[in-house]
Amino acid sequence: MFKKFQMSFLLFSFMILLIVTMMLFIYKNMTYILEIHLLSINTCEFTFSIILDKVSFMFVTIVMMISSSVFLFSCDYMKEDIYFYRFMWILLSFVLSMCFLVFSGSLLFMLVGWDGLGITSFALIIYYQSKDSLIAGFHTMLINRIGDVFIVVSFFLFVFMGHFYYYPMCSTALSLMMILSIASLTKSAQYPFSSWLPAAMAAPTPVSALVHSSTLVTAGIFLIIRLSMVIPMTKELSNMLLLLGAITCLLGGTAAIYEFDLKKIIALSTLSQLGLMVFTLGMGLTNITLFHLFMHALFKALLFLAAGSVLMMSFGVQDMRLLGGISNSSPFGIIIFNISSFCLMGAPFLSAFYSKHMILEKMMFSSMNILSLLMISFATIMTAMYTTRMMKSLVWSKPNIMLIMKNTPSIYFSMIMLSFFAIISGKYMWSLENWFLECVFIPNYLSYLINFFMLLGILLGLMMSVNNSFVWSTMFFLAPFYIYSGKLLNPVLKNMYFLDYGWLESFSKIDMISKVSSNFSILLFSWPIFMNSFFRSFIILMMIFIYVMNY
Repeated sequence: MFKKFQMSFLLFSFMILLIVTMMLFIYKNMTYILEIHLLSINTCEFTFSIILDKVSFMFVTIVMMISSSVFLFSCDYMKEDIYFYRFMWILLSFVLSMCFLVFSGSLLFMLVGWDGLGITSFALIIYYQSKDSLIAGFHTMLINRIGDVFIVVSFFLFVFMGHFYYYPMCSTALSLMMILSIASLTKSAQYPFSSWLPAAMAAPTPVSALVHSSTLVTAGIFLIIRLSMVIPMTKELSNMLLLLGAITCLLGGTAAIYEFDLKKIIALSTLSQLGLMVFTLGMGLTNITLFHLFMHALFKALLFLAAGSVLMMSFGVQDMRLLGGISNSSPFGIIIFNISSFCLMGAPFLSAFYSKHMILEKMMFSSMNILSLLMISFATIMTAMYTTRMMKSLVWSKPNIMLIMKNTPSIYFSMIMLSFFAIISGKYMWSLENWFLECVFIPNYLSYLINFFMLLGILLGLMMSVNNSFVWSTMFFLAPFYIYSGKLLNPVLKNMYFLDYGWLESFSKIDMISKVSSNFSILLFSWPIFMNSFFRSFIILMMIFIYVMNY
């Protein structure tokens, strides 16, 4: 019985050790860089570099804090699985890959964590081995491979620099900064690479709690933060991050309003918060971005665990139209759910209040384009809207199904620990490290306007009916574009086997004409499936390109 809790206890012990180490590094403001020299070829040095500083220790402490709670939650959530220990080992490999990425100081060491996250996330998403999970797994892997292509391209630039470490790095490596930032946007699900994040909901709920809080989706943002500490962002890169972050934030909010799946709404809220982080990076606020990343990780993991407890009580029902009156069956569980939901909205004196309001106040203070400012403002209203709608459906509506399954103490203990940190961490970390402090001077009416956004969103969320139908396909038609792209590529790949015969000896002119005509007919008759999504995505991308070039 106690054998199942070994990994949770191990991670909790590491968390205590890391808290003590983090306090030491913060107090003495120490930074150590450990390098392991592998080999030198001409003038290029291959090294493994590890960075030990307050940022890496704070991040890994948050990861261990969340992982210990998630592993404890998994002991009860996955107890009926016959491959329980295999699942736990894959999940542990996923956490260790994130730790490698956080401590990495060179490209070679970073690739261990980067590809480790990609491989283990694919194994966890397809864990149930259903048709939907397989589609979601390959969808995620396809988009993450795009980021890997940019990482491979950066190899050539590192060779030109003569080394593979990026901390410290020459301040003139601006093209390298741009390429690694684009690779990071694929891992952090920014537009137009956003569609894999809701698809990853096919994974078990403990996996979703890790993926959407402190591991996979934050890897790209953390890499940009590391690079921006060394190389100042160019104006073009900042404008790109501002616009893509604002679009992603608005995209996640609009898609979540018309969803009924509980886990998918929480996933789309992650998309919205990631867009806000990238938007903050575009403003040049690296420290506030890291602060909001920590706060978001804590309350988002808590929100997924609370949703997972609801799924356990309802025997897997995720449709909010069928759920309701959960406060009657599990009053303590719904208190935890409300705490995490209020954190998501940025309610006063909770963890996200200190970071989210500072971001919005800095946005009002800065001189940015009005388009990005309006998109973030509307996204802030929509966050309060879909969160209020979610709470109204689960807590304040009438019971529709009978919830008879009760949660175990291990479920409650994992949620209590995360809820404690979700409540006090904002004020505590703000007081602990003055690196997160920012000053802003704005008129009172702008400060009142930020609070009005949340109140307006709550009011609109209460007015919305739960029986709303879908208004449009979510994700701006990005999901069909990726899913149905294989229908065009398959005929091309099918004919590539002729290359195995040599220089296409058996491929005569008549065969070539027949193959081309058959492929053209497939293209002609399959265009309604994906052309609609392709042209919509292409038009939006061209608008972004024209906007950035003419800024």
